Amino acid sequence: MGPGRRVAVLALVGLATLAVVNVAGPQDWTRIELTRSIALHGSLQVPSSLPVDKAVYNGRTYADKAPGMSLLALPAFELERAVGVAKPRSQWSREGDLSVWGLRLGAGGLLFLLTVWLVMGEAGTAAGATFGAGTIAAPLAATMFGHLAAGGLGLGAFLLARRPTRRRAVLAGLLAGCAVLVEYPAALIAIAVGVVVLVRSPRRVPWYLLGGMPALAGLLAYNAAAFGSPFHLSYRYEAAPFSEQQRHGFFGIGAPTLHGLAKELVVDRGLLVFSPVLLLAAVGLWLMWRDGERLTAGIAAAITAAFVVSDAAYFLPYGGNSPGPRFFVPALPFLALGLGPAFRRWPRTTTAAAAVSVFLTTADLMTWALRTDTDTWYPGRGESDLAKTVWVWLGLSWTEGGAIVLLCALAALAVGTWPLVRPRQRPAA
Repeated sequence: MGPGRRVAVLALVGLATLAVVNVAGPQDWTRIELTRSIALHGSLQVPSSLPVDKAVYNGRTYADKAPGMSLLALPAFELERAVGVAKPRSQWSREGDLSVWGLRLGAGGLLFLLTVWLVMGEAGTAAGATFGAGTIAAPLAATMFGHLAAGGLGLGAFLLARRPTRRRAVLAGLLAGCAVLVEYPAALIAIAVGVVVLVRSPRRVPWYLLGGMPALAGLLAYNAAAFGSPFHLSYRYEAAPFSEQQRHGFFGIGAPTLHGLAKELVVDRGLLVFSPVLLLAAVGLWLMWRDGERLTAGIAAAITAAFVVSDAAYFLPYGGNSPGPRFFVPALPFLALGLGPAFRRWPRTTTAAAAVSVFLTTADLMTWALRTDTDTWYPGRGESDLAKTVWVWLGLSWTEGGAIVLLCALAALAVGTWPLVRPRQRPAA
C-alpha cells in the first residue's frame, strides 16, 4: 500500500482522536505534577494535596505511577513555558484545558500516531485505521494514561527483534526498557521480545539486554531517590483509597475471576462491547499461525492472553474512571496485527465489524471522561454530555465538534478499507 494512503489514514485518525480535549482527571494530576516538579524544582515530590493516585513514603508524596509519561511530557512542558501557556493545576480550565491538552499530545499523542503507523506498516491501512479509530486506543490517544504508549514502544521493540542484527537488538532492548519505564506491566512484553531475540539469534541476547540497561538504570535510580531502594516500586506505597487493595496479591493482581473477565470483555465497557471487530482480530492471529507466520502470531497471542488474564485478575478491571479495561491496552497493538489477515480473508465482513466498532468507540471517546468511575456506559443525554474538542476553540459547538470527530473516524476507515471492498471491474468481453 502506498505511503500516501497511509499518511491520509494517519491524518484522519489523528483528527478523530487527538482533537478531543477531555476534562482533567487523576492521570493528569499525578503525572503532570511530577513533570512540573522535575522541570521547575528538580524534585521528584508532588504536592500532598493530590486527592488520589499518589504514593506516600517517609511523609513525602510522590506519583504512584511509573515515571515514563511524566518524562515524556517534559519537552512539551518546556515548550509551553517558553510560549507562556503552562500553568499550575489550580488554574486549569474545568471544561478542558489547552495546557493539559498540549502535554497529553506531547507525552502520548505522538506515540499513539507512531503506533498506528507501525500497525499499518505490518498489517495494512485497514488494520491501522481500525486500531486507531475503532478500539480503546482512540479514547486513550490524547490522555496521560501510559498503557498505549507502552504498547507502541513494545510493538516497535518486537518488530526490530524479529531480525536482530546487533544494532537492532540494542534498539529493541532500548524500546522495551522504555516501555517498562512508562508502564511497569510492560515487563511482560519485554520478556516476550527477549524470547524472540533468543529464538532468532541467541548470540544477540546480550545486546538486547544491553539496550535495556539505560531505562532499567533510570528506573532503579528513580526508585532509590523516591522510595529508599532501587527495588521498591511506587505501588508499594499507594495512599488511600486504594492502598489496602494494592497490598493484596501482586500489587492488586490476584487470581483471575469470571466476573473480572466478563467486565473486561463483554459487559459495561468491555473490549468487545465497543470493538466487536477484535473477535476477528483474534481469529486473524490464528490465520497468521496457520499460514506459517508462527513466531509473530504466537508472540502476539501470548502477549494478548497474558494481559487478558492479568486484567481479569486485577481488583479494579477498568482502573477507575476510564474508557474501558485500560490495563489490557499494552497488548492491543499486538492483537491488532491479526486484523490484517482478517481483512484479507473476509474484507466486507471485517469492514462491517470495523464500522460498528468505530461508531461505538467514538461514542465512548466523546463521553467517557464525563462519567464517574462507578457509572456504566451510556450514550449521552445531549450536548452537555459530550467532550470538548479543539473545534470549540474555533467557534463551533460541542455537538458540531463531536460530529467532526465521528466523520473523521469513519473517513479514516473508508480510506483504509477502500482497496479491499471497492467493486471490482469485470474484464471486457
